[in-house]
Amino acid sequence: MVRVKHRYILFEIIYPPTSNTEALPTDPNEATQFTSSERNALLTLHRASPSNINHKTILHAIRKSLQEYYGDFGSGSAGMLMTLKYFSNKTSTGIMRCGRAQFETIVAAMSLVTKIEDQNITFSCAHISGTIKKCEEFSIKRSKELMRRIDGPKGKLLTI
Repeated sequence: MVRVKHRYILFEIIYPPTSNTEALPTDPNEATQFTSSERNALLTLHRASPSNINHKTILHAIRKSLQEYYGDFGSGSAGMLMTLKYFSNKTSTGIMRCGRAQFETIVAAMSLVTKIEDQNITFSCAHISGTIKKCEEFSIKRSKELMRRIDGPKGKLLTI
């Protein structure tokens, strides 16, 4: 008997600062506010997910992307072992488990998703690991770094 090996993908949902598909906002005031400081840009991109984005909608969007771009074979082979282990609406961060041979296909399909529930989004793959514990540790380290960057050069961390 052969053991099926898995990969864990730590991802983050990023919200573009626009209501259409362009890279920058169409309103000049919104564009100025977004580009005025790194803190404003980070707070705009890394905001909490609305309640209508959940486990079910994320998996549906990724499976739809797999079907659209990789066809029946790609969708069947990659989507068979794919499960969403964790997703937090407050941090817009999640951990997905998939087969070791298909993780590249799933990451590519995630990067091709642009909308979930009429909300413009972008998936950012932050880390890939063989264990869920390493993904959790990386997520904590990444969150601390993000809070440090948002707080600025003062050196103190924000608490959530």
